[in-house]
Amino acid sequence: MKKEAKTPPVLQALVLADHIYTDESGKRIICGTFNRLFASQFPGFLPQASWVFILLGEVMGEIELQLRFVHLKDNRTLMESARMKIRTDDPLTPADIAIQVPPLPLPEAGVYGFECYADDMLIGTVRLHATLLGQQENHND
Repeated sequence: MKKEAKTPPVLQALVLADHIYTDESGKRIICGTFNRLFASQFPGFLPQASWVFILLGEVMGEIELQLRFVHLKDNRTLMESARMKIRTDDPLTPADIAIQVPPLPLPEAGVYGFECYADDMLIGTVRLHATLLGQQENHND
């Protein structure tokens, strides 16, 4: 008998931030979101640990979630999280997850991807641009 393919969850949010708090009502407070990385030198590391907020919709039963930090120049994986089991019995209620990630390795200036996988299927990516500290561009957004 052929095993039926599982429908992947819908990634509704993938946000990197300096801090994520949960207040007494259970709401998430996301502080210092970013998509640019600044290093004092290359090779180097993002100087502090960060957080990632993930909001998944249409989770059916149990899934295995994994995060990867990839250098997009050569698609090399620089950081890979342990696999995390997420389970919900109500696919209409989104699952929200806040995970602390270690300082990210930055071998050189360039474009990186922070990827989210569900059951080994890529469901979303955030692109991150790494530059030397002091060389940041002025952004009014």
